[in-house]
Amino acid sequence: MAQVFVFGCVTADLQLKQSQKQTPYVSFDLAEHIGYGDGQRTIYYQVWAWREDALRLIRLKVKKGSMIWITGSLELVDCTSQNGNVKTKCLKISLDNCGYMPSWQQKQQDGELTGGHGTEAGFHDPSPPKVLDGEREPLPE
Repeated sequence: MAQVFVFGCVTADLQLKQSQKQTPYVSFDLAEHIGYGDGQRTIYYQVWAWREDALRLIRLKVKKGSMIWITGSLELVDCTSQNGNVKTKCLKISLDNCGYMPSWQQKQQDGELTGGHGTEAGFHDPSPPKVLDGEREPLPE
């Protein structure tokens, strides 16, 4: 599995569910917009969060339209359409960590969030990545 860092928009309201073993979880789609102008495209990821991560997403009121960042393990899995007749592949991310986008502002009635950032433990802004710079080979065209 690959580790990914994705910025995107939640496409539907989250619903807390319970597995057969009574483990709380949420699953939702995240849309990532890549490129600009005519070359812009959207990639959809199916995100799964379990236990404390799922409960934290619900407490922080992540919902349809929320702009968030996530990290997690990426898998390519078999999927079936909602009507059950089309089989395809989809990108599934098992959530490791997440947070609100720094520039995204969410109005909360109870004032739980300020400045668009999650404030609970484990909901951190990512540290800047290390930049490795060295000799590079040209990419194929």
